[in-house]
Amino acid sequence: MKIKVFTKVLKPKLSFWMKPIEQADCGLQDEINLWLSTQTSIEITEIKQTQSGGSFMPATLNITIWYQ
Repeated sequence: MKIKVFTKVLKPKLSFWMKPIEQADCGLQDEINLWLSTQTSIEITEIKQTQSGGSFMPATLNITIWYQ
């Protein structure tokens, strides 16, 4: 069993009008898809997602992929 962990601080860049100018996941989905495209012979057994952060700190998203 192997584990791959992806972590991203979700602090999107904002425009002058305070609207996000990038994806809400800050590129995390693209990073995971790129990794998955290079792993052609794995079997994913479990995926876990956690998020932390509060009112004064940006959210941090952790995605853990368990695979064989």
